[in-house]
Formats: sequence, C-alpha cells, structure tokens
Amino acid sequence: MFQVSNKAIDERVLRLTVYDVDRHRRHQVIGHALYSLREHNYDSNERVVMWRDLEREISEKSNDKGEVNISLQYNNHLERLTIGIFEGKNFLKSEGTTLPDYYMKVCLMHQSKAIKTKKTEIIKRSQNPSFNESFTFKLPVASLDMSSVSISAMQHGSGVRDKPVGRIVLGSFMFARGKELEHWNEMIANQKEQISSWHTLT
Repeated sequence: MFQVSNKAIDERVLRLTVYDVDRHRRHQVIGHALYSLREHNYDSNERVVMWRDLEREISEKSNDKGEVNISLQYNNHLERLTIGIFEGKNFLKSEGTTLPDYYMKVCLMHQSKAIKTKKTEIIKRSQNPSFNESFTFKLPVASLDMSSVSISAMQHGSGVRDKPVGRIVLGSFMFARGKELEHWNEMIANQKEQISSWHTLT
C-alpha cells in the first residue's frame, strides 16, 4: 500500500526490483520492471494482472556507498526498541588524500515526522569504522506499523558542514522494502531477541 495524492498520481512510476537471496542472506539484484501509473485506469476497481520484462540493473554496483552492520531488538512488554550500530565497511570516501571521520545518525520516525534523533561517537580516519553503540527508543506496540528508523552515515569535517554519505531505512511495509523490511519483520516475530544484519547504504 502506498499513499499517493490524485494530483501526483500521473507523475509516479512503480518500480519492482527482483533479488536473488543466497543462504548467507546476501541480496543480489537480478533486474527491475517499471510501470507508469499514468497508464492505469482508476475508474475501474478491477484487479489488473500484467507482465513486464525485467531490465538489468546497471547502477547498483557503481553507486556502492558502503555497508553497515545493524541489530534490531523489540521488547513489547517494555515497548522499547533497541538499535545496535556495530561497524561499517567500504564507506564512500570523498575526493582527497586524507581519510574522513564518520559517525552514524539514528532517527526514529513516526509516519513522516522525526520523533527522536541520536548519534554515535565520531570515528577518526577510517573507511571501516567500528562504532559498537546501541540506542533505545520508546515505541508503543500500536505504533509499530506506522514507524520507521532512518540510519545515516555522516562524514564529519572540521570547519565544514557534516554531510551524509548514505542511509538505510528500516521499518514496516509502509516505509521499507526488501532486506530492510525483512529485518524489521524478523525483529517483531522474535520478541526480545537481538537480530543482526548487514545493510547497504543508498
């Protein structure tokens, strides 16, 4: 389900990406299909079945910004969400000779509103920073489906504004897809267990 206004519907395109998932839970993109919503007849409420050829994904590897190892844990009795930020690898480095400093920014979102933001310590001069920090947020059970967590890798520089390298959005089907949605659902299905997974920055 997606919320789209009548005014914007003709400008939207539905993109469906197909992944191959191996036994180590690594996701490899097979291809994608696009469907312009302008083509759809909204006067009819009938279910439409269509076929589309998959197009090869060519930008996935060239846009690699790095990965982050993240854990999720939810305690429904305490209504507490715990996010663990363990380590990053192969972070995208800006042009220049010196390695940058990085930190992670974790933001709990309810619908499109930021509820609370927390940050890790700054890790100096490493493209593979080790953070090993966890953050807890109060999150009622009734809000699980309408909430998400935005995790951003930030490049820190002295005298210049910090800039995002990439981000990951973990949450319900309203906000996340693919591996990020699977991780969220696994957390909910395994109450009080710490569920860890690597995610690619986008």
